[in-house]
Amino acid sequence: MCGIAGKVALHHRPDVQSVQRITRSLSHRGPDAEGIMALDNHVVFGHRRLSIIDLSTSANQPMQDDSKRYTITYNGEVYNYLELRKVLLDEGVHFRTQSDTEVVLYAYARWGVKCFEKFNGMFALAIWDSRENILILARDRFGKKPIFYTLLNDEITFASELTALLEDTTIKKKVSLSIPGLNHYLALGYILSPLTIYSEINKLESATYISFQDDKIQKHKYWDYRACFDNQTKQTEEDVAHQLDALLEQAVKYRLISDVPVGAFLSGGLDSSGITAYAKRHIPYDLHTFCVGFSEASYNESADASIIADYLCTIHHELVPDLKRNKETIVTTIDCYDEPFSDTSLIPMVLVSKFASQFVKVVLSGDGADEIFGGYLTYQADLLKKRFQFLPPSVHRLASMILRKTAFETQKKTSLGFKLKQFAKGLTKSPQYAHYVWRELHDENERIALIGNEHCEEIKLSHPFLTFLQYYEGAGELEPMNQHLYVDANTWLTDDILVKLDRATMAFGLEARTPFLDVNVAAYAASIPPAMKIGKQKGKIILKKVLSKYLPASTIGKKKSGFNAPVNAWFNNYSDNEFRYFNKYVWNQKWRVLKNIV
Repeated sequence: MCGIAGKVALHHRPDVQSVQRITRSLSHRGPDAEGIMALDNHVVFGHRRLSIIDLSTSANQPMQDDSKRYTITYNGEVYNYLELRKVLLDEGVHFRTQSDTEVVLYAYARWGVKCFEKFNGMFALAIWDSRENILILARDRFGKKPIFYTLLNDEITFASELTALLEDTTIKKKVSLSIPGLNHYLALGYILSPLTIYSEINKLESATYISFQDDKIQKHKYWDYRACFDNQTKQTEEDVAHQLDALLEQAVKYRLISDVPVGAFLSGGLDSSGITAYAKRHIPYDLHTFCVGFSEASYNESADASIIADYLCTIHHELVPDLKRNKETIVTTIDCYDEPFSDTSLIPMVLVSKFASQFVKVVLSGDGADEIFGGYLTYQADLLKKRFQFLPPSVHRLASMILRKTAFETQKKTSLGFKLKQFAKGLTKSPQYAHYVWRELHDENERIALIGNEHCEEIKLSHPFLTFLQYYEGAGELEPMNQHLYVDANTWLTDDILVKLDRATMAFGLEARTPFLDVNVAAYAASIPPAMKIGKQKGKIILKKVLSKYLPASTIGKKKSGFNAPVNAWFNNYSDNEFRYFNKYVWNQKWRVLKNIV
């Protein structure tokens, strides 16, 4: 896993020193090696390497093919690279390394952009074709690996992280606050692709590549998760469970391919426990597992993690920090993120990533299972709302008003009161808007009040639900629950869950691998009828059936609690002066860009 950067300017020589500064700012993503390569007087590529496969210097990047026509800077792992390597060998390709990078490079040289459809893995990459004078930037199917880019003065600049681009002083002087980006952040706690917090900088969307040629950017979608839902399987539940078991086992085996030891995040929940169980069966050495706990009982799952660790016989490492009086630790976690991001689980994710990086360079993660197998409470809310649809609108409005005005005070995580209030927000809305609003933090009126009435029209025109609606329209005639799963995979998964995982782990040179998002697992999961995945008061039905072979009944039957942090409890423990200090610290260190609107 690595950090990538570069510039392409077709009418002038790009600034090599700017690319060097951008690249060096990504050293946390790749602490093992650095490479800068200038090409054709118009291209500069940079790379920071985290050595995982083929640890030799011959696998360093940027890398060129034998003809020098193609040059790549690449961040990721393509797990089926050995199969692709064999195909390319049969076609006469000569390899100089054992790395997957070289396979990706020659795959593009042989198949062009069609190669992206053949990759099973995670990647963000740049390829320069010196014969055609074309730059290709591409991102994996679910957006596990990030890439940001900006086109200013006929020059395109890209990097693995947004703040890295600001190491280029020319870019820093020209970027401005994005009101649509801020609007998304205040609504959801994250910013939907392709927007960022800066108007002039974009995120490349998942399953997408762009070409830059003749001063023009063209964007192309090479894969759409939507197609995976079209052919719903007619298999029995037993046959589905059997096939899913085989696919998950293969997905984990793929992700154990490494020239350095692999560990696993283990929270004690179904998803991480299942991945750990598969890994334990195939790993040829002692498996290290890692968890973080909290002193607040309703948030602390470390005891569950210890039970599974004992059950599976892993070498378990547990971190239980006391953050109530440690403002700087919380702020440090915020600094790992390159634009405003409010998922409170970023705190335990950063802590466990830093902790695990002291022992291993690669970890397996259970992320993605909730989105493809329907594990979130929001899906239960969708089903519950559907059962209420026969009631007259007047009853909906009355129930919503009562629930929203009832006082529910608690410090517990996801209490019944909190769930009811959230449910009330969507009770009178359409099914699509209700699904969006289950997770909305500030409604439109609140956002206008926070940002300023002078931006009212821009806030309305950039309503985040409009992005959700585009995906709902793309879902076409899919069954409603499959529509929700498809939309979540393109929004919440890509721009929240995977952002959190990537930034937290890569801040400490740790590579995270997500078997549940293996393309074969995800595609097959989409073909499974919703009733096998989501039922009354329960989710991930078929996944629980599969994992019951490997985990104790207490884990299979455990209620989902989520991976959150007791932020309210910590802040309530601060004095007024401490809280003011905390706000000032965060403001000065990270969100100074927002001063323009205060």
